[in-house]
Amino acid sequence: MKGFIKPNRKVSYGLDLNKVFIGQEIVSHFNITVDESIHSSWSGLMPTSSYPENSREFAGILGFHEMFLPYGFLLNLTLSLGVENFAHSSLLHLEVRNALYLNPAFAGDTFSCTIRIKAINATSDKKYSTIVSEHVLSNQKGDPVFALERVTLFPYIECSNNQLEDSESTMRNHHFKEKILARVRGINIENKINDFASGDLILHPFVRPVGKSENLFWATYFKNTHPIHFNYQRYKPGEIVISGGIVVSMVLGISGREFRQLLLPQVERAFHVVPVVAEDRVGAFSYVIDVNQIMPGFEEIHVRTFGLRNVDTELELSDTEFPSELFNGISKPSDVESILESKCPVLKGKVCCIAEWKALRKVE
Repeated sequence: MKGFIKPNRKVSYGLDLNKVFIGQEIVSHFNITVDESIHSSWSGLMPTSSYPENSREFAGILGFHEMFLPYGFLLNLTLSLGVENFAHSSLLHLEVRNALYLNPAFAGDTFSCTIRIKAINATSDKKYSTIVSEHVLSNQKGDPVFALERVTLFPYIECSNNQLEDSESTMRNHHFKEKILARVRGINIENKINDFASGDLILHPFVRPVGKSENLFWATYFKNTHPIHFNYQRYKPGEIVISGGIVVSMVLGISGREFRQLLLPQVERAFHVVPVVAEDRVGAFSYVIDVNQIMPGFEEIHVRTFGLRNVDTELELSDTEFPSELFNGISKPSDVESILESKCPVLKGKVCCIAEWKALRKVE
């Protein structure tokens, strides 16, 4: 062959915005088998304060043959398996809702993911659209093990119907909590070290970076296709962004240490405020919304946790007065930044995400 050849093909990834419709189901291109080395690697990255995720013996007492794969890992796997044929064409990941562990998942299982488009809504200026999608992770038996809703910003989409009329949802069929409570009744769980009440504000002492190599490893493992997470040729080191699921998992892991031992955490809602880049140090503080005894010996704690970037939380914020508006149901990143700018400038640009979550814990 003589002469020269110019590139003439470009592979497209992500959602086809010309064909998307309410009720559309998308099947991930990947099946992933998770082995024990991945479980260990994740546990070395993320703090975890859950007995079934740490102890094979405790999982056995509950009647399971192996430790559960960590909640944060499954959250990331569920999000990431939809990147190549869904989220790659998006502009911004806005929010995660109702992230539920549905059935036990173990090392050795093989996972696949399906996505269903639940709602498409145009922004007020008609420049963009938001898509609400339900993501369900299933094992090799077809059993759903994890589910969540994702809110994502896309370029403007022409769509006449904007809401799926559907009263049934995999995520609403959440019986795992009842199963765990039934099995854990009467089991002695030690190491509950603190009592909490509504209105408590906790500065978490643990602060940890997400390193370059760690970020590259998990971006590769989770099949992330967006170059902003790994392409150091295109982006400068301070521009490589840590994926949102990793940030949320790290913030939850950091906060969980003071609330341990936890059973079955559940993120009700999490959204990002400012991005976290590789080598940023992640910390957190938490506000206790409510504590309810749900059966003798067990309570459910309801918490709003604020992730921080590059703040030594316990050392730098011990004398800080936090505006009460932060704890009263703020719903948008712009609201957070506005409140901080006017009433708590020391944290302006430092809050990376906000997660509202619940978990079960033993009452001594």
